[in-house]
Amino acid sequence: MDDLVLLHGSPAQRGEQLGVCQKALLKKRVAEFRALCEKHHLGPTDLPDRARQITTTLNVLGPEWLAEARAGAAAAQVPATSLMAITYPPEKVQPALLPKRANDSTAFGVSLDLSGTRALLMKNCDGPDINHHVISRAKSPGTFAYVALCEAADIGIKAFVNEAGLAGTFHIGPPVDDYTLTSIQPSLVLRHLCERAASCAQALSEFDALQKRIGPGTPDKRGVCYLFADGFGEVLLLEATATRHQAHRVAEGFIVATNKFQLTDPTQSRLEPYRERALRIHLGAEPVTLARAVAGSRLDQRAGGEKGVCDADTRASFLAALGGGGKPSFALVTLGSPLYNVPFPLFPHLGAPPEMVNGTAYEAALKSLDPSGELAENRALYEEALTQKLGIVTPSTTTDQLTAIIREMGVLALVYAAFASETLQPKA
Repeated sequence: MDDLVLLHGSPAQRGEQLGVCQKALLKKRVAEFRALCEKHHLGPTDLPDRARQITTTLNVLGPEWLAEARAGAAAAQVPATSLMAITYPPEKVQPALLPKRANDSTAFGVSLDLSGTRALLMKNCDGPDINHHVISRAKSPGTFAYVALCEAADIGIKAFVNEAGLAGTFHIGPPVDDYTLTSIQPSLVLRHLCERAASCAQALSEFDALQKRIGPGTPDKRGVCYLFADGFGEVLLLEATATRHQAHRVAEGFIVATNKFQLTDPTQSRLEPYRERALRIHLGAEPVTLARAVAGSRLDQRAGGEKGVCDADTRASFLAALGGGGKPSFALVTLGSPLYNVPFPLFPHLGAPPEMVNGTAYEAALKSLDPSGELAENRALYEEALTQKLGIVTPSTTTDQLTAIIREMGVLALVYAAFASETLQPKA
């Protein structure tokens, strides 16, 4: 395995590292975005206007992010305005960049005390075919180190686990009357909380302050469902419109989140999505372990026209394990559908394989393939080895030992991928 990619140093240095690594990916993503804009007949000033609006806000909220993005764009030889416009797309193209249905993503958070692991958080990403990648970012003054799942060219994040033991994600929720078109998109809100909050309580406090100060955007006039879990064993569901939010915290049990609000007027009827019910039954059937959480990310049963937790079009899966008492927290990241690909372990502040950062791992994984029994057996062997290696992680495990786990599992993941490419055939 090549050297791991860890974004560190000044904002400009971090941006340059990412831009060099993602040069081909960013060029492709910018070209696709511009083609989409042309298809929707955007005017010559639409993209510069969006870039100017988000730049003005980021100069207040996250000037480091702005410096990082500009350095990354320069290193990748793409316009910085394109990255800004992709993060905050014009209203005409925004729906094409979001899940087409209001039921395309699923997540759960579980509070537990399992060999030092206090909580788990899982997110499956669906929706448009946008290249998903990971970043591993070192700490900087006032911010935590973290591992995050991202969409190409969006300077925000989709799911994360930070070194303080907080994990989080978001879904685009249902249509709402209380909406705003401000430039602070949910991916930027999540990054803001990721870098500054160490617990669910702090995440809620930071969000409350941010909403009062700036007013986060509600893309396509839809609300946003955030889900967090922390190393204290707490899980937080936060549902937000433009000016209001509701929160529900549990310190024992689990929360399943989809793209629908759950915390509205209890007198109103609510139809539970099938995949939400399937996960609730799965998680409640027996004590939750890391392996059982991984299995939950692969639930592919359907109910009529309603999809399961996972299918062949699932773009990526992110599972965070939050350690308590000094045990390191980590993420298991699957690029491509978990039905055909294996989860890879990543620890905050240790870096990630370049293939997972530059987009090539996603491109290789995202294929329409049929599983075989032999493939499932090999995947089970990989995950057995993964469970054994993660099972020996304690608060005293050294950085070198954690890095060795990443490298060793990288070798095994390559073996699995090579076997899969020989075993799986394109669908007829």
